[in-house]
Amino acid sequence: AVVSTQSTGLQKTILIELNKFAEEEVGCVMIFTLISELQDKVNEFSDAIYNKKLQEKEDIDKIPVFHGTIITRENFMEWQAAFVQERNLTKVQVVVSDKLTGKQIFMAKGGNIEIEGGLIGETDDVDVDESLFDEELVEEELDCSDSD
Repeated sequence: AVVSTQSTGLQKTILIELNKFAEEEVGCVMIFTLISELQDKVNEFSDAIYNKKLQEKEDIDKIPVFHGTIITRENFMEWQAAFVQERNLTKVQVVVSDKLTGKQIFMAKGGNIEIEGGLIGETDDVDVDESLFDEELVEEELDCSDSD
């Protein structure tokens, strides 16, 4: 319906323009002028249609396309119930696990850290093997520090 309305308007416009040019060119070579004018009007009309369709396509491309599920109250309530149930299952799995986390081990021992079978600060006895130290080397270091 839109195309037929446009073509009817085009026909009327072309006839009016051709009559106007025919009156101006009375007695001259009218056929060439009329055909040239007809070609120009048809080209203008086709360019207008092309530009309009191009503009419509650009307008359609600008409209964002929705991808996904539309969120309704019912959809959200179903998702929330599944999410809460999944979260509760993971909590149960952590409690059932026989391995303790680092924090759980630390808290079970009352915050005391064991090193090689004993707790830090329990034993003050330190055995030092003095044979591992070279007495001459120690004396040289002491002499160097005195001269400074």
